Amino acid sequence: MPNQAPIGDRPVTVQVLVSAKERLGVVLECGHQGLGRAIKNREPVKPGLVLAGLQPAHTDAVHVMGRAEYEYLSVRSPGEQRKILMDYVRSGIPCVVTCWGLRPLPVLLELAAENEVPIFSTTKSTGAFIRELQAVLILEMAPKEQHHGVLVQVHDLGILLTGMSGIGKSETALELVLRGHRMVADDVVEFGRTGDSLIGMGLPSLGQFVEIRGLGILHAGDLFGQAAVVDSVRLDLVVQLVEWETSIELDRTGLDTKFLMILGVEVPHLVLPVRPGRNIAMIVEIAARNQILRKRGVNSAQRYEAALLAKLQSSNCE
Repeated sequence: MPNQAPIGDRPVTVQVLVSAKERLGVVLECGHQGLGRAIKNREPVKPGLVLAGLQPAHTDAVHVMGRAEYEYLSVRSPGEQRKILMDYVRSGIPCVVTCWGLRPLPVLLELAAENEVPIFSTTKSTGAFIRELQAVLILEMAPKEQHHGVLVQVHDLGILLTGMSGIGKSETALELVLRGHRMVADDVVEFGRTGDSLIGMGLPSLGQFVEIRGLGILHAGDLFGQAAVVDSVRLDLVVQLVEWETSIELDRTGLDTKFLMILGVEVPHLVLPVRPGRNIAMIVEIAARNQILRKRGVNSAQRYEAALLAKLQSSNCE
C-alpha cells in the first residue's frame, strides 16, 4: 500500500534552502541553529512594508530582500537599523534572503544570530531568485505518496513499472536504458502532486541505484553514463507486470482504458503478462508510443472498432 500524506501543501523547514543551495545559489551567512524553522507558504514575500512599519511580518513565508529594502536600511544609522530590525527578527519569520550579491547588514546578522534566524545571500536578482524558490517550494510542499516500483522515462513519458518482487521490473528498466531511455528511480518511488500532474523521483538515499538478483546493487549512471539517468519526471503511465497465468482479466482490444488513482490524479494503467521469451521492454516502449498517439487524439483501437462496425453495417445493407 502507498504511504500517503493528506492532500494539500505540506510545511517544510528552512533546511530545504540548504538542500537546494546549488539551484538557488544561496550562501548561509548565519543562523544555522534555526534551519528547523517551518515554511508553510510557498509564496516568498518582500518585507518592504514590514520594515516601514505598515504591516506585520509574515511568519510563514521566506522573506526576500532586494535593492529597495537594502537601500531603505543602509541609509540609516546602526541605531535606527537596530530599532527597525529588532521586532522584525523576533517576530517569528522563518528566514531572510538578500539578493543581488548584497552583503547582509552587520546589524541584521547580529540580531539574527542572537535569535537563531537563518540569513542567506544570493547573487541572483530578486525576481530570478523568487521564481527558483517558488519552483523548489511547489515541489517540496506538494502532497507526497510513495509506491514500490521502477520509474523510467521513455520517449519523454514517465512510466512506473509495478508488480510482484522478482517479476523483472529492474531488468526491464535496464533494458529500456540500453534502448536509449532513462532511469529515474528503483524500488521506492516518491510522487508529488503539482496541479493536475504527478512528479516522480527516487528517495535521496536510493536515487538510480538498482538491485539485480545475482549481481547486487548497481548504479545506472555509473553503468551507462549520466545521460542515462534523470532525477525526476512527470508520471504519464503505470504498467503492472503480472505472471502469464493469472486470474487478472486482461484487455484484449485496448478499448477499455483503466486508470490508477494516485494523490487524486487518474493515471492510465496497463497490465502486461510476463513469460519467458516475451520482450517486455519492447512492449513498454510500444505502450509509450501508443500513449503519445492517444494524447494527440489517435486511438488505433477505436479506429479498428469503427472500421469493423462500418463493415458490418455495410454487410447488413447488402
